[in-house]
Amino acid sequence: MIDLRHYNFAANIHRFRMKDLNVLLDVNSGAVHVLDDQTFYFVQELIGNQGDWDLALSRTAAAYSPEVAEEIGKEIEEAFHAGSIFTEEAEVDFDYGSFFPKSICLNVAHLCNMRCRYCFAQQGSFGQFQGLMNMEVARQAVDFLIESSGPRKNLELDFFGGEPLLNMDVVRATVQYGRDRASQAGKQISFTLTTNALSLGEQVRDYLAAEGIGVILSLDGRPQVNDRMRILPDGGGTYRRIVPRIQAMVASHPVSYYIRGTFTAQNLDFTEDFLHLASLGFENISLEPVTGGEPGIALTEEHLPQIAAQYEELAEIILAHEKEGRQLNFFHFNLDFNGPCLAKRLTGCGAGIEYLAVTPEGDIFPCHQFIGIPEFKMGNVREGIVDDSVRRRFAGNTLSQKECRNCWARFHCGGGCHALAYFRNGNISVPHRLACLMHQKRLECSFYMAARRMEG
Repeated sequence: MIDLRHYNFAANIHRFRMKDLNVLLDVNSGAVHVLDDQTFYFVQELIGNQGDWDLALSRTAAAYSPEVAEEIGKEIEEAFHAGSIFTEEAEVDFDYGSFFPKSICLNVAHLCNMRCRYCFAQQGSFGQFQGLMNMEVARQAVDFLIESSGPRKNLELDFFGGEPLLNMDVVRATVQYGRDRASQAGKQISFTLTTNALSLGEQVRDYLAAEGIGVILSLDGRPQVNDRMRILPDGGGTYRRIVPRIQAMVASHPVSYYIRGTFTAQNLDFTEDFLHLASLGFENISLEPVTGGEPGIALTEEHLPQIAAQYEELAEIILAHEKEGRQLNFFHFNLDFNGPCLAKRLTGCGAGIEYLAVTPEGDIFPCHQFIGIPEFKMGNVREGIVDDSVRRRFAGNTLSQKECRNCWARFHCGGGCHALAYFRNGNISVPHRLACLMHQKRLECSFYMAARRMEG
């Protein structure tokens, strides 16, 4: 018999049923178990009776048979002693404040050639002046990253905006300068670029592929969905202009790519957009929910049942494609079942510590979503971090300081997005409830898919 009378089931065990599968996650070990109905019943009784082992066994025996209950008890005890169920959370001595930056989001353009209706960056300006980063600031940003990265050897730089292709000369020069400086310092920089693809002509495409620059390509899905939100300054749609460019970019075999779509309250049937993107030949797809902005576009908790059903349908679609021999990667279902690294398990994305954003003037912010908010300005690439209180604020924003320390999903999000928390609740430590609920559903779908794959 196992003594579980003081076990924190809510924080350390998650069980759910999807389709015809009973799935149980042991939060601390990351083990996923597929349970038959009898074992699921036993675990339910165990949790419902505050870990009373004998009572759970007797009720299971009454519901099924003494022999079934005895066998279930033995199997659960074996799993317990193997360290895959009812495990305890390990004590962790962790100081995020000692970490060094490894990645910067370089906003080379606070201009955009589109006027997306859900744009959080105010059509590329972030509420600041519209303009392009010059090469002097770009060099200083690279120098800052290399000099502040401490012992880190592998660094990352993402060209962002606005639309970074509007400043392609600086992009090219920054890549060359970054590689030269990194080599001198005994480090390496990998580059990515996020683009709406309007300016993604043949020369730019060939350059990105040849230089090994990963690309994130924005396209929302079906023509009517994309052209409702991703529009030109004159209000015209962009689908017909960008799809051939995106297809050509993917066909050039970039070092990595993702098609970044978006869904809003106006396309709650977003699995159709996923299928449309797949039909265009794309295998790596992300569909990001819009949880802020104007009414009629922003998602709310009222939409959650539809969203959850769509995620379940999407899981089945991907599994069906796998059986046919085609791999489709949905970003939010890609899951490391050992859990992310310790830092991300406890604190999330690393914004403000490992990850920073730089404006065209060289100002430093914790991430691109905080750009333009004075209280989050950390310094400038010329002088470095001058306000260390912002870094300390993010370094201290760990699971132990949040209400989500008892959430079963905590190790797969680290407490959620700081920016979503701030913009919804005015506090980076108070999670965005809808974002949490959607993330939990995506995790359930990921565990369900893993269980299906284990079945063969």
